Amino acid sequence: MNQTTAFQQVSEFILSTFQDTLKEPSGELHYPYISPGGPYATNLWDWDSYWTLYAIFKTYDRRGNAAGIESLRKYARGTLLNFLEHQGKDGALPIELMLADADRFDCLKSADNNMAKPFIGQLAGLLFEYGQLSKEELEKYLPQIQAYHQCFFDRYLDRRTGLIFCAKDWGLGVDDDPAVWGRPYKSCASLFLNCFLYCDMEAAAELAGICGDKDTGIFEKSHARNIADAVRKYCWDEREKSFFSVDLQCNVNLVQLKNTLLNKNLETFWHCLKLKILSWNCILPFWAGIGTKEQFDAFIEENFTDDRLRSDYGIRSLSCDESMYAPGVKRGNPSNWLGPLWIVSTYITVETLKKFGHTEEARKQADGCIAMLARDLEKTGTFHEYYLPETGEPVHNPGFMSWNALAALME
Repeated sequence: MNQTTAFQQVSEFILSTFQDTLKEPSGELHYPYISPGGPYATNLWDWDSYWTLYAIFKTYDRRGNAAGIESLRKYARGTLLNFLEHQGKDGALPIELMLADADRFDCLKSADNNMAKPFIGQLAGLLFEYGQLSKEELEKYLPQIQAYHQCFFDRYLDRRTGLIFCAKDWGLGVDDDPAVWGRPYKSCASLFLNCFLYCDMEAAAELAGICGDKDTGIFEKSHARNIADAVRKYCWDEREKSFFSVDLQCNVNLVQLKNTLLNKNLETFWHCLKLKILSWNCILPFWAGIGTKEQFDAFIEENFTDDRLRSDYGIRSLSCDESMYAPGVKRGNPSNWLGPLWIVSTYITVETLKKFGHTEEARKQADGCIAMLARDLEKTGTFHEYYLPETGEPVHNPGFMSWNALAALME
């Protein structure tokens, strides 16, 4: 099958099948919404729904299909409204909404729990861009978006570094990211969380500008800038040519010994230590616009290689030279991010490669991903949640759509 035929097959399957992810109100979900499909067919998840809508809106837009965009109105709007309806008093939003439980992860109950990944500002911006929200509605919902962002700083801010930490090691998005998974609670400022929060606050700042809300715009822009500065300062490693998540467990431990402070001059002025685990998360500061072209070029030369992150079908979610590398394991819950190929991470990588002028490599990654998905369709008639980097064979969860719809943008 040639590449053009493969892309047509994949994109047409997406546009014909994603309709199965459109759900009507039921139980605790009082508005229509977008589900990921497959084993998650009745659930509403935070970043899954954003990327699915992003993919379909952009695909319809490229094809000039205004009617297709309009057909999503109630599901797109309802996705946002379901989250905002269940917002906590401190601004927290749930990670997952189920028919019988609108806050499965108890995000609203305690600051000791994680909350929704930072995509609500971006979701609102996407809906406004495609005419799904009016300016008046933006003005109405913007205080809730700001309260949600403020909640990150009230709950999860490490004041020494200015970075945002994960409260626990579940509900992360990248479920078993070794930088967070199985490690002490509140110990990791992950690249995933900080980079996407930066993007979400940038999106909210733009919405505030549209609404003429100067105060909200200043809040969102200044906090986004502080996060970006902190990522640049604490997460870049010049020797490894990569950004990394960081461990925040650097404390001043003053020891009293025979009426003397043994280590009074040995303050841990470095505040955090880089967790040098090479994963697709290391791409995110570049995608977000935090890292420079010079840094990205160095990163690609050093780390985007066949014996690390690169494969013929997309980017490995974890470098194959890490001891935790185990792409063929069907972990399920949590999902496996220990090396398998995910379409969302490959899409972000392709876009970042193009952004910084690595067009040939971007084309190779996109073509490999499309060929892999087309082969899966021929063999099984559907997509899967993630794939083996070495062979492109599916690993787990047939029928999964979600951000696999991003493949329709890899033309």
